[in-house]
Amino acid sequence: VNPKNGAIKTYIGGLNFSKSNFDRVRQSFPQAGSSFKPFIYTSAFANGYNASDKINDAPIVFEDSNLESIWRPENYTGKFYGPIRLREALVQSVNLVSIKLLREMGISDTQAFLTRFGFEKSRLAPDLSLALGSSSFSPAEMVRAYSVIANNGFITDMHFIDSIQDRFGNYIFNHDDYLKQDIFKEI
Repeated sequence: VNPKNGAIKTYIGGLNFSKSNFDRVRQSFPQAGSSFKPFIYTSAFANGYNASDKINDAPIVFEDSNLESIWRPENYTGKFYGPIRLREALVQSVNLVSIKLLREMGISDTQAFLTRFGFEKSRLAPDLSLALGSSSFSPAEMVRAYSVIANNGFITDMHFIDSIQDRFGNYIFNHDDYLKQDIFKEI
């Protein structure tokens, strides 16, 4: 996707449409996993944190009456790094720092901020697992969200067709004009 205007540059929904017409770009909804962490960090930076701030990457235990047992989140490596700068924690995809950031910012406030990337609040995990990417989004939704980062905070409408012209060069359809029209005016 061109992040500046939302034009889809390449789209591969599967290996062979005649064998399976399941569109993996829009119809599959895998858990986002660690690819979601940059959005947690973006929320933190928007709320006054700096890339040079440190958070202690140390073991933590959560007790929740909704869980059958206590939750002891770990890093992928199984190691703890102690006080670590946010920029390094993001690069290393440190789970505990993401969880602690989300806890400090508040789940509800972070969810509200994440809607700026096109995520629906109702589909964002309502607990700290959100920091680990436990919510499920299609690859198209993730591409749109990342394009907001690449486009300096502006969200675009992903689209296949920029414009259609007749044989005389007259525009029959122009995506930019389509976005400007008031579709409710005609109803």
